[in-house]
Amino acid sequence: MTIYLDNMAATPIDPRVAAHHRAAMADLLGNAHSSEHAFGVESRRAIDGAADTLLRILGSEAEAVCFTPGASAALWLAVEDAIARIVGRPARIAATAVEHPALLSALRRAEREGRIHLTIVAVDETATPRADALEATLAKGVDLLCTMAANNEVGTITEVAMIGALAARHGARHLIDASQAAGRIDMSGAAGADLVVVSGAKVYGPRRAGALVGRLCNHATSLAHDVFGSPDAPAAVALAFAMELRAAERQAGEARLARMRDALQSHLLANVPDLRVNGAIDSRLAGSLHVSTPHLPGDAAVARLWERVAVSTGAACQSGVPGPSHVLSAMGIPEWARDGAVRIGLGRFNTEAEIEEAGHLIATALSAPTLERKYA
Repeated sequence: MTIYLDNMAATPIDPRVAAHHRAAMADLLGNAHSSEHAFGVESRRAIDGAADTLLRILGSEAEAVCFTPGASAALWLAVEDAIARIVGRPARIAATAVEHPALLSALRRAEREGRIHLTIVAVDETATPRADALEATLAKGVDLLCTMAANNEVGTITEVAMIGALAARHGARHLIDASQAAGRIDMSGAAGADLVVVSGAKVYGPRRAGALVGRLCNHATSLAHDVFGSPDAPAAVALAFAMELRAAERQAGEARLARMRDALQSHLLANVPDLRVNGAIDSRLAGSLHVSTPHLPGDAAVARLWERVAVSTGAACQSGVPGPSHVLSAMGIPEWARDGAVRIGLGRFNTEAEIEEAGHLIATALSAPTLERKYA
């Protein structure tokens, strides 16, 4: 049986969440926009209750939640909201160089269409936004600043409270992509953010459920209705329930993941010559372990582990795209580390026995060189 260690891409749904989702699908019969009968009103109330739950768990000061068919849709909607708020000129949007491909794609599309002026903010070798680059960019005038609470590839956690304060001082709205972070770390630093994106696929919840937390302008609200249609009440309820479970179990669960991650890291460092651990070692998600080996390309390592350990070379939406990820390129790490990268993501359903076995399998795969070492 394959050991699943790609929890940065998607977490398995918690059986309790699946049962809650099934019950909601059976009970919530009406369209939430149908206000002419009790079934529709009940679905609307369920969505409002789910929104209240998310706001409470996130400690958000926002007043609204828009449920979306995933985090990518929420990121796109946040961009459209920023554009709609500006009249008479393109919106000025800044984003760090390591944002999720879905956001960067939406931004570059809008830039090609002449609807925004885009500035990419540089990061350091750990994928942390550079303070000097942030300050210089914001000083020139920014309508929306886009940052991640935790990076989806190397797991680096960003000090979003500090960045939010900096954005506010310069009069910029702040969008936080918390897809990886919500349910895994304390999100109190994002309480004052204008917009926060969360994802069911990263909190052991429904895959096609996301939310954009924050007040949208009228145009963006209408756009969400036109593009997404009526909100999915059962999915919203299931997402909120998954977040409730994470809030109750996060502290003990993430501490356990960190112990297993550290044990796996120690085993790999002891058994794979010249192994490099990427990201912010002292400030990363508990289940995140991103490594590079000079012995072979990352995709070759992943292939060697096929049907034994499920890992990846980077973001799922970039799977199969040749060359190193934009995250690793932005970090400026050595070429061999970009080419030989493997992303390992532990989750709450992994066991200590699985991690021990995976350690031996991964070490063997990463240690055996190809016929010709490119970086000898």
